[in-house]
Amino acid sequence: MPTPGVGARAATLLLVLGLTGACAPQLGPGVEGTVDLSEGGPALKLIYLGSGGWIMTAGGEQVVAGPFFTNPSFLRTGLLRIEADTALIDDRMKEHDVSNARVILIGHGHYDHAMDVPRVAHRHATSARILGNRTTSNLFGTWAGLAHRMDVTNGFEGTVEEPGRWFTYGPRVRVMPLRSKHAPHFDGLTLYQGSADVPRTEPPAHAAGWLDGETIAFLIDFLDGEGHIEHRIYYQDAVVAEPWGFAPDELIEARPVDVAILVPATFDQVDWHPEAFIENLRPRRILLGHWENFFVPLDAPTKAVMLTDLGHFEQRLTRVFDGEWWRPEIGTVFRFPPGDRGR
Repeated sequence: MPTPGVGARAATLLLVLGLTGACAPQLGPGVEGTVDLSEGGPALKLIYLGSGGWIMTAGGEQVVAGPFFTNPSFLRTGLLRIEADTALIDDRMKEHDVSNARVILIGHGHYDHAMDVPRVAHRHATSARILGNRTTSNLFGTWAGLAHRMDVTNGFEGTVEEPGRWFTYGPRVRVMPLRSKHAPHFDGLTLYQGSADVPRTEPPAHAAGWLDGETIAFLIDFLDGEGHIEHRIYYQDAVVAEPWGFAPDELIEARPVDVAILVPATFDQVDWHPEAFIENLRPRRILLGHWENFFVPLDAPTKAVMLTDLGHFEQRLTRVFDGEWWRPEIGTVFRFPPGDRGR
């Protein structure tokens, strides 16, 4: 159930977001177009969809994470009904063939991570399973027509001390959910916090109905034809205080992460982010996701997410990480070679 007694604080936060959003600094592009480091060989291909959305492809296998395009305005999100913009979703997804995607990952049930998934699943990634928490499964309930395709993570999450369950999708993709939490949005308050305990018969009408549930991060392995790890990816769609969201030490000791997808939004609401995750994951490369303002249309000039000093985040990142990292514009394509740091 939703956390009680936060209505007034939530309204205050939304007012603050509205005022700060109007004057949020416009950023120049971090990187756009194509970043190709594959040297023409087999590659991991990552496409940034915006918000927390990514398409990951390797060896003919695909994983989709958190696709979201609707971007309702600040006013509509705070006060009015919201729903998936199916025409916009179709227009954006027609650029990407995900008809053979194995799985769609959803880290928590907030609208900007889950609301567009049913349309993507039914119209575009038509054969994909959906991996998410029980709350998201119940929010989709019976109305979304996805119950037969849902895999629920609750009880199977890994922690820094102990691996969780590998969910396998075909012979070359496996995904481990990692126990995480959602950082506060502002002043210790996490919006839309709670759980859905029974399947819903209709979609949530307002943003507040899209409850987070038990937030998870993911460790994603693309395997080669012999079952060895070809690419290892860490994906988070919400900031969290360590050690929540950590990958198991024993797995990272055997094979560090090739690409870590980290979230800057509200990083200053917790201690030691991103530093703790760089230490835990030992990534070769880092990509920033869910960094831009998602209250504006996708084709609007890019601005940083509200109430986040993105420059400060990037300064802290570069102090502890000497590898390659990028803050992608929507639509940026990355191509990376296979990892070679052990099996």
